[in-house]
Amino acid sequence: MSHPPDRPEILDSNHLSARTHEILTSRLSVPGTQPRTLSLQAYAVLDALLLVLLPLDEILPPGTDIAMTARIDAALSGPRDGWRFADLPPDAEAWESALLTLDDVAAEQHGLAFIHLAPDLRGALLDAVMDGQIGLEREGRLTASQMKRWSGDLRGEVVDCVMSDPRIQQALGISSSLTGGDTVFQGFTEVGPDSRESFEPKATAPLLQMAESSE
Repeated sequence: MSHPPDRPEILDSNHLSARTHEILTSRLSVPGTQPRTLSLQAYAVLDALLLVLLPLDEILPPGTDIAMTARIDAALSGPRDGWRFADLPPDAEAWESALLTLDDVAAEQHGLAFIHLAPDLRGALLDAVMDGQIGLEREGRLTASQMKRWSGDLRGEVVDCVMSDPRIQQALGISSSLTGGDTVFQGFTEVGPDSRESFEPKATAPLLQMAESSE
């Protein structure tokens, strides 16, 4: 079974423009070891939350870290897209409040900080957030309806972070960035079902390889 290398093969493609190459390559670097936006407490909650929200062990080789927590924290420092729900505070404040709300609820319901809960309990709390069942009516925290709104932002941000990483794109065989180099728009000619161009990456994710072998 093959695995995506530390430097994904798609970064060496001549179907990748210099600007896109620069952006994708930058995503291989960890933004920093300390939070830029969130408090240490909120950052730790986010880190523990991501492990149950979108585990990557069936996509990437064991031990591969795409630094989701650090990248999301850095992204919250802006610039942002300028859009938010009217009943939520600005993004950085909303994320801080939501994560601390989750930590407080974990302590109230289970007597433990969120980061110390077993994965199934963390997942159950996250499900309850998405169902609008968890929130706090106090300053610096989010109500249940606000937490439900925020959970949509959470999922969108996580998917954006994951799918924009070249290691994930290599693992899943995603070729949407390979439209052409700097001098020519090469595009695609094979656009039919189950057809691939010779320059498109072959999926290396264990999950997809197992699916292919069962067909």
